[in-house]
Amino acid sequence: MKKLLLVSKYAFYPPHWQAFTQICQSHGVQGAVISDRCPTLPSVHQQLGWIDADAAAQLPFVTEISTVPDAGAFKRRRWLKATLDRIRPDAIWLQQEPNERLSLELLAHYRSKPGPSIVTAVCENVFRRRSWWTQHSYSKRWSRLDGLLATAEESVTAIRSAGMPATVPAKTLVAGMEGPPADVPTMDLGLKTDGSDFIVGFAGRICEEKGWHLLLDAVESLPARFKVALAGDGTQSQQLADRATRGSLKGRVAVLGVLPKEQLWSFYRAVDCLALPSMTRPKWKEQFGGVLADAMAMGLPIIGSDSGSIPEVVGPAGLIVAEGTSEPIANAILELSSSDKNLKRLSVVAHERYDSEFSINAYANKIGSVLNLDIHNSCNQKIA
Repeated sequence: MKKLLLVSKYAFYPPHWQAFTQICQSHGVQGAVISDRCPTLPSVHQQLGWIDADAAAQLPFVTEISTVPDAGAFKRRRWLKATLDRIRPDAIWLQQEPNERLSLELLAHYRSKPGPSIVTAVCENVFRRRSWWTQHSYSKRWSRLDGLLATAEESVTAIRSAGMPATVPAKTLVAGMEGPPADVPTMDLGLKTDGSDFIVGFAGRICEEKGWHLLLDAVESLPARFKVALAGDGTQSQQLADRATRGSLKGRVAVLGVLPKEQLWSFYRAVDCLALPSMTRPKWKEQFGGVLADAMAMGLPIIGSDSGSIPEVVGPAGLIVAEGTSEPIANAILELSSSDKNLKRLSVVAHERYDSEFSINAYANKIGSVLNLDIHNSCNQKIA
């Protein structure tokens, strides 16, 4: 029986673990995991929880779960060699960036060896410039890769500019999020509304680059029937709280803080569209935006800026506006609110796009196909 190895400090982040589980079950392969110390996740990601590693180890198709020791470079290399020689994987899914330490160590081990097919995720779209020698060293190791699993074309362009060989094929829109439960109640946002109100939702970090202030500017410029609800927290949470109670925005803004996942679905149910007006910065631009997949899973039309991967991720499921100013956002809100027929059409498109591109089934199918695993059962079977 073939063996798939998942290597990631995010191995037990639910979307990744669910995709790994589905690949193993649907392709009839055994699974093993090498995990590294997970960094502290932002609060907006923590609400998804974390898979218990001890429980994961009891699954019948899981043969081994190992954690990289906290040791020096020599001991790490020796440990990694022994572990890989013991597991003997047929395919390796690196669910982390190719320039991270563990990725480079693993690729160095296999650089001159035939054997497992190896694919890596690429989510970042801004990579730090390095010396010529370092970039050359990375490029030599990266040449061992059999594929890139990129969230969007922006990520492919960025990693190519950092030295990723053009001979390594790339597949884009490889990302997944778990969908909502069958029955989702509507959250009471605490806003006074009537049948004519149009509520724009925002979920994510409350910080400058996410553009929350531009969204408030846009809503403030519109008639009072337009309102906005924001879920999340961040470095500018107090500024948001202060702004929400001033001037014509008073009574039109719901500030909800970080919501657990089950409440976040109810939040999406309560709004008419989702806005993600992110702004590019010298060292950051939007990579994927998990809230976009969430919104599509709920059939929400989207208003997104043209920062980073947003246009590619949203596709036909919403409207894309120029980043950095509020007027295009206001115009997009007016356009969406002006036609119930168009809203319903975009809702259907959003559902279809989630199912085909960003559901756990779609995510697992894309990874499995790049790894060329033999399929024994349908990838559409329910995860046990």
